[in-house]
Amino acid sequence: MSIVVEALGARPTTADRERHRAMREADPVARDPDSGRWLVYRYEDAARVLTDHAAFTSEYASSSAVVSRLFSGREPVVITPAMHRELRRTVSRRFTPGVVAALGSRVLTVTTELLDRVAGDERIDLATDLAFPLPVRVIAELLGVPQEDMDSVLEWVDALCGNDSQPPLVPAQRRVSACDARAELLAYLSALVAQYRRKGASVTMLDPASGSSALTAEFLKTEIDGKRLDDGQAVALLGLLLLSGHLTTTSLLASVVLCLDAFPAVSDEVRAFPELLAPTIEEVLRYSTPVSRVTRRAKLDVDLGGRRVLAGEQVVVVMDSVNQDERRFPDPERFDIHRRRTSRLSTGYGLPFGPGSPVARLQTRMALELLLWRYCEISVDRAALRAQLIGWITVPTSMPLRVRSKRAVHNAEVPPTGLQGSHLSRGRRHSR
Repeated sequence: MSIVVEALGARPTTADRERHRAMREADPVARDPDSGRWLVYRYEDAARVLTDHAAFTSEYASSSAVVSRLFSGREPVVITPAMHRELRRTVSRRFTPGVVAALGSRVLTVTTELLDRVAGDERIDLATDLAFPLPVRVIAELLGVPQEDMDSVLEWVDALCGNDSQPPLVPAQRRVSACDARAELLAYLSALVAQYRRKGASVTMLDPASGSSALTAEFLKTEIDGKRLDDGQAVALLGLLLLSGHLTTTSLLASVVLCLDAFPAVSDEVRAFPELLAPTIEEVLRYSTPVSRVTRRAKLDVDLGGRRVLAGEQVVVVMDSVNQDERRFPDPERFDIHRRRTSRLSTGYGLPFGPGSPVARLQTRMALELLLWRYCEISVDRAALRAQLIGWITVPTSMPLRVRSKRAVHNAEVPPTGLQGSHLSRGRRHSR
């Protein structure tokens, strides 16, 4: 049996894998006796559920659960399918390949700033030092949150996404209770929406020279069923992105580091040939899927895997089964970054910053490139690893790493321009 990366909880246990294999063979689309939902275990059936938008629609149950943390004790604002659809369209229009590529320089700057804070340390915490603050900051900046408010936003998001049984991600002196965070974040987002309503699209996003307005301004101009978002809906959308948009990137980055730690030959190969980082991330998305379950609702009566699914019934894709389907992936238990057939399913909640999105891939790749450039040795202290389950995403709350720097790294020092890979090979020679 291959080495499995189960420390983060991102992979099913051996017993789960055996059960999934049996279900793929005997009952690939099965009715769950407790919930009444349909469970999908095979790749082919799952691909249809996730791509046939005429037959299946997103339920957003997990997204709504996240938003409920923000509106706990208040009348909730429902994220309707129409709102979700327009959110995706707005983000898709904005994030063309060119814009995503340009965003890379900002991601590199933020990653560098975060790693500069622990420069010279022989032990860092991937979760608290990088994997959590990086995507939260990037999303907040895209929404138009000013830099001077960034620490407060990080505190609020940490408190609302936290778990009483796990340590929070911000220092003790800056922690706030979930109740206080809820009130403060709601007030802040309401004020931010009011500010953008006054200023319109004149507020820029990341690069003032680009003239590109913040996503908040874009959302306020978006029409849903002929009407623009009211303040409550706008706050709910911003809260949804802040509270859940970072989760899959945090989990994915941790999973990649765990896989490289578990498979040292792969780690050595990636260091020698940095262009292999992209296929490595794709294989991690398959092998250690960040989101283990995805829910859809049937829009009409459909035949699926020999079963009759009626309109209105919920269908749950068991992601950690379908990405191990031997019909699609030969020898699925093997971690293989050279797979010829890499089309795996990694769709999360349908969010624009989900695990398969260009923005999530960009953040993960650039963070890994910089980690590998700075450190010639990276090992995970698995005994000290802590994680929590948010929805169907396992998110690290503490992931200590033992690291050894290749070279002295000074504040604000960045790798050679572009981070296109050659710097890793150069840095590797310095480490010997």
